[in-house]
Parts: sequence; structure tokens; C-alpha cells
Amino acid sequence: MRFKVFSRFGRRRSLKAIVRWDDLTALGIEPLTGEACGLMYRILCDVTEHGKHVLEKCLGIPRLALPSPWNRGGDSDPHVGSIMLAPEMFVPIAVFALLESGCTEVWKVKDGGCFGIEPDDPLDTVPTLKRFHGTEGLRRLAYQGTAGHRNIHVMSGRVQ
Repeated sequence: MRFKVFSRFGRRRSLKAIVRWDDLTALGIEPLTGEACGLMYRILCDVTEHGKHVLEKCLGIPRLALPSPWNRGGDSDPHVGSIMLAPEMFVPIAVFALLESGCTEVWKVKDGGCFGIEPDDPLDTVPTLKRFHGTEGLRRLAYQGTAGHRNIHVMSGRVQ
């Protein structure tokens, strides 16, 4: 989940990244198998409490009800449910997983990977990322709505 990158000053450091389903495991969403789907399309995943929170934010569904988990998980971070996810859900979930793990912004690259910028990352992190990946297909995502990850409705003042 971390990639080694070099800053323009030659310092080597790690950058938080999600480029494949297995990278989500450390953030509470553990892919199990594709064989559980009758279409052989969706991936069965178990989720921890943090993973459930990420899915609730991503899908905009507070108090998301999930089926029982398939595995127990760890004693310190047990699985609380399971979900079947289509491959197209990978990028949106990766974005919210990084933002909910403390990143201030996420850069989505054209090949589908996501890189999280943490508050203590050096100032040249984004320029280094742009130099390495180019700017075509690169997109910055951050909580900048009027209510964090949502916007306040102008007429009613409602958030949800």
C-alpha cells in the first residue's frame, strides 16, 4: 500500500497508494473471492468497522446494513459485514478509503490507481507525482464541499 518515491531533492519516502483490491485490506475492506457472484462479476469482500464507514461515505448511505461477514477478522479489528462489489467500484472506494485514513487529498491516475497525500508529506509530493504520471488523466479529489464530503442545499440548508 506504500510506494517508494524520490522527491526532487533526492529524499526517498513512502507515498500512500491503492492500486489493486488487496491494497484495501489495510483500510478495512478485505477482498475474498470472485466465485461468490453468480455472474462471476462481483468480488465478495468482508469489512471491518472502518471499512463499513468508508463504504457509507462512498455510497452516501448512513447506517449501511450489511450481511454477516464470511470470516472473523482479527481480535483487535473484527469483520462486521460483507458486501459484493463490482470492479468499477474500485476507484471510488479507493478514493474514500484514502481520505478516511487521514489523507488531505487523493490523486487518481489514468490507470485506475489512487495516491493519497498526507498532511506531513513534503511540498514537492504533488509535482513529483505529476512528473512521474504526467497530467493527462490525473485528477485531484479532496473533501471541499460546503459540508465536508457533501454540500449544503442552498434553499433548505439541508445536508442529507
